[in-house]
Amino acid sequence: MRARAAAKLELGDVEGALADLDSADAAGKQYAGDYSYDRSMGISISLLRAIALGEKGEKATSLALAEAAAVKRPYAMQLQWAATMLRSANADNPNDEAIWRDLLRIDPSARAAYAKMAMTPDDLATLAASAGIPAVTLPDIGGNLMTLGNSGNIAQLSADLSAPVTRAMTTAYALAANGKHDAAREWVAATRKALEPADPNANTGAEKEAEKKPGGLGALFLPIVKTSSFDPMVSVIEARIAIAEARLPDAFASIKDLQLRSTPVTKELYAAYASARQAGGSNAPELPPLAPALPLGQARLVGLASNLLISPESRNKQIDYEKSRPNVVGALIGAAFSLGTSLLGGIERTAGFRSSPNADGSIKVEYTGNTTSGPVVQEMTLLRAAELALEAKKPRFQIVLRSDYQRYLVQRMYNVETERTLVGYKTELNIRFLEAAEDEASSLDAATVVEVLGPVYYDSSATTEKTEKST
Repeated sequence: MRARAAAKLELGDVEGALADLDSADAAGKQYAGDYSYDRSMGISISLLRAIALGEKGEKATSLALAEAAAVKRPYAMQLQWAATMLRSANADNPNDEAIWRDLLRIDPSARAAYAKMAMTPDDLATLAASAGIPAVTLPDIGGNLMTLGNSGNIAQLSADLSAPVTRAMTTAYALAANGKHDAAREWVAATRKALEPADPNANTGAEKEAEKKPGGLGALFLPIVKTSSFDPMVSVIEARIAIAEARLPDAFASIKDLQLRSTPVTKELYAAYASARQAGGSNAPELPPLAPALPLGQARLVGLASNLLISPESRNKQIDYEKSRPNVVGALIGAAFSLGTSLLGGIERTAGFRSSPNADGSIKVEYTGNTTSGPVVQEMTLLRAAELALEAKKPRFQIVLRSDYQRYLVQRMYNVETERTLVGYKTELNIRFLEAAEDEASSLDAATVVEVLGPVYYDSSATTEKTEKST
């Protein structure tokens, strides 16, 4: 019934969707059990209902449902994206940092989107002052088309590459807007170099690690990122420099054909142009009007519906862990609850996990789970990252890059796909360990993560003997 409700939402049948959600709600409470309903089906239904009520214009009720859902699972990215979009669309101030806080801490791609949406002239000045030496590193999002098949989300792959480009070019604009024109062009040049195709003859040894470029799928997406994220911003930055140098015709020529939307950057640009015209450049042509800001409207939110069909979860759901370890986290932070050496059901705590150091000093943490609940895998990977931070005696950690995949069993006949079955999820996090006061707005307190997720995923009654028997 949830799937039918989601389909009706996407087709615009709001009343039909609400009726199906009422039925799904009653059935879920009756058959799913309190635990599964509270953690998966209930949140899913609440967010679907919030989308439908938002479509009807009942913003206050939609907002309340989204806020309640967000609190229940602050570390499940799939749910936090939907809850954040709903809260932002229905709140009086969509840029309120409190709305975005949990999502910003668990998904780096959200940081670029939020910074772009919420930036003010003061923020531009701060960004310019802290810009430092140009450094633009693009993630390698995968080496072959299987990555695309696993993730099932072209937009997400493109966003992973676009995020560092957007950050770098926003930094360049901030420098241009604050009179640091040479530094702005250095950031543009560094970004352009990062977007150039990789040289197959280049030395890619450890000493050249910083010069490595995305291969495989990443290389295929580079032209798209260049056209959509880089080239327009180059013109905007050159226009801002031209305004500062009283070359208004050049500024006009740089951006007249771009069809720019209203953003904090473009509003600052237009304000600077208007001020320069008034101060003595009135012969310069008037800029074409900005298109409206890209809305967090219900049309976009309806598209989230199919992502909210979260599978029911069981407290005894077996999650494949490979290796039992002592209760290091309980010893480290003295948690109020008793942490055992295994997950619920006697399944060990580290199977499916891999962690390895990266050349830039970050740590890659990944978890492959044979479960059809994406939020479970997202939370388990985050829990493992928190464990690693505490083991390293670091109180906080920051997610600098993440990738989330769906895993399918594909059946083929004569090399033609005949059936595709979802069998699990995988999450990869690149994390940096931090000290207590570092980057609090975009980092996570490791002990808090364990305190929230530990009671959910650790089996306090498990013993080492029980774990060994279960393997």
